[in-house]
This record gives sequence, structure tokens and C-alpha cells, in this order.
Amino acid sequence: MGRKSRLKRERKQQGIERELRRHPMQKEIQAFLQKRRIAVKKASGLLYVVSLLTSFFVHRSIKKNIQLPVISPEEDKADEARLERLGSFLEYECQQLRIKPQEIMNELVFPMVGDKALMEPILRKVYEMLDSLMRSDSFREPTEAQIENPELWGDSLEHYADRKEEYFQTVKDLFDLLVGIFRSTLDAGPEEIDHEVNLEKIRETYGVEPGDFEKLRRRATEFYKIAFAKYLSMVFQSIRDEVDEKVFKAGPIL
Repeated sequence: MGRKSRLKRERKQQGIERELRRHPMQKEIQAFLQKRRIAVKKASGLLYVVSLLTSFFVHRSIKKNIQLPVISPEEDKADEARLERLGSFLEYECQQLRIKPQEIMNELVFPMVGDKALMEPILRKVYEMLDSLMRSDSFREPTEAQIENPELWGDSLEHYADRKEEYFQTVKDLFDLLVGIFRSTLDAGPEEIDHEVNLEKIRETYGVEPGDFEKLRRRATEFYKIAFAKYLSMVFQSIRDEVDEKVFKAGPIL
């Protein structure tokens, strides 16, 4: 092996070891490898696939927990193909190391999916994007276009024609409240907040009748879920791109 190739390989190995030291589940990963007497330098391909698989399952877990709507069936179908391809690469790496893929899933991937330190940065990024949406003009146009749409909602707002601005502001405040409620779950020891009081305050501020207010709550919730799904997909896109570039196009990993 030439000097340049050796130096390149050493830098690559050092990079993998640095990433492992920074990983929230470093101890668990090292214990898994040590138990099977596998050196980190031999497991670089395996750890890379585990990282990608974990990202996919974290994305799926968030979508399931928040019950997000499907906004791009084609992308979801492509994700299934990416997962299948990653599964094949996992099997290959496991064969090289003489371990079972299910061990990797049960002892590394699935525990990582439930690790708050891995999920929290993703959620915070999405909430930042939702905040930016609220502060921009991009929120008004699509919201106003859909607030009164009987075909979409299956009902109609009784006083919308005379109260368009108040109804828009109501939806905006309800959307903002939802962001705050979900974001509070990330913080340690969140204060107990009576959200019913906040809801009634919003209703009274804009003078919305109870019947229409309940309909606006439903609309705000759906707008929130759609926006969350859109931004979560945007945050996740870099992982999709990496799989497409390095797994589908580049042949064997590492």
C-alpha cells in the first residue's frame, strides 16, 4: 500500500473513531463490538449502515407518533426501496463480521431510535422551521385558501364571510399554541399548563362562536400536521440524498 493511500485510510479511521466518541450511544456501541471482539476499524462499514438505518427509523417513528399525513406517496415508496437496499447492505456487513442482522436491529438500531439525544435535535430543527413559517408571509396565503373549503373539511364555517381576518388570526394563534405544546415535551420538567385556558383566551380574543371555534381548531391541527410533515421531510432529505449517492450509485459501502 502506498504512503498516500495509507494516510488516507488512517485519516478515515480516525474520523470514524471521532464520530463514535461523540455518539450519544457510544458506550452501547462499543460494548456491542467488544462483546463480539470486533475492532472499530473492521466495523466501519457496519456502523455506517447502522447510522443510516437509524435515521430512517427515527424519521418513521416521528411520523407515527405525531400521526402525520402522507404528503408525498412517491417519496414514501422511494424510502421503502432505500430501506430495502440498506437491509441488503446490513446483511452483507454482518456476513463479513459473522453476526446476525437481527442482533444489530435489536441491540443497536431500535434502541437508538428511542434515544432522546438522537431524536431531539431533529424535532428542534423542525420547530425552528415552524416558527419561521409563523413569522413569514408564507403562512397566510395557503391558510386562507383552505380555511373555508367544505369539500375538504366536510363542514362550513357559519360566520367566515364576515370574519375572515379574525378567523385567520384564530387559526394562526392555534397553530402557534400547538407548536408550543409539542415543543414543551422536549424540555426537562415542563410546567403544567392548562391549555383549555389558553384555548378559551384565543376564542374570546377574536370573538369566535364555540361551534366555529371547534372547526377552526380542527383546521389548525391539520395545518400543523401538514407543515410538520413537510419540514420533517426537508430535514430528512439529506439522508435520502446520501443513500441515493453512496448506496444506490456507489456499489459496496466503504
